[in-house]
Amino acid sequence: MRIRIIAAFALACAAAAATSAFAQSMGAGTRVAPGENPDAMFVQQAGRSTEAELELSRIAVQQASSGAVRRLAENLVKAHERNERELMTIAAHENIGPPRELDAEHAELRAQLSVMHGEEFDHAYLRTVLADQARLAQLLRSAQGTVSTPELRQYIATTLPLVQDHLDMARSVRFE
Repeated sequence: MRIRIIAAFALACAAAAATSAFAQSMGAGTRVAPGENPDAMFVQQAGRSTEAELELSRIAVQQASSGAVRRLAENLVKAHERNERELMTIAAHENIGPPRELDAEHAELRAQLSVMHGEEFDHAYLRTVLADQARLAQLLRSAQGTVSTPELRQYIATTLPLVQDHLDMARSVRFE
């Protein structure tokens, strides 16, 4: 009787270990780190870019002196909020952790922009938008061939034209 109890316990432990190992191998309960695959790297980079655009554009909505710059910022906030929700939904579905904070460059830009006003702010913000949207467009183009999931490929296919539109809008801003 005692041997049967020990054998049943050992069998239950072995089954639990096998189930846990299988779940881990399938990705259940574990987050994919950015260095482990191109999808995670893309989500991290695109997520940081989107978050930076959101934060800087929210500042611009409040501080822009030019109506054209304010309208651009409002458009970027609206578009990037939608893109961020979509990207985070995909990341959760793929078990990829979202970025946690701004990169050092954008944290510094946020600090600089938050104390600027008037035309100085407008010009600095516009330069930032042009550079960031160009980088995001390049990231999206380069990721088209590296991401492996249909959701990320669709995200890129719908986001790239929007980013190009944002670049065109930023290039066409004329100060009042």
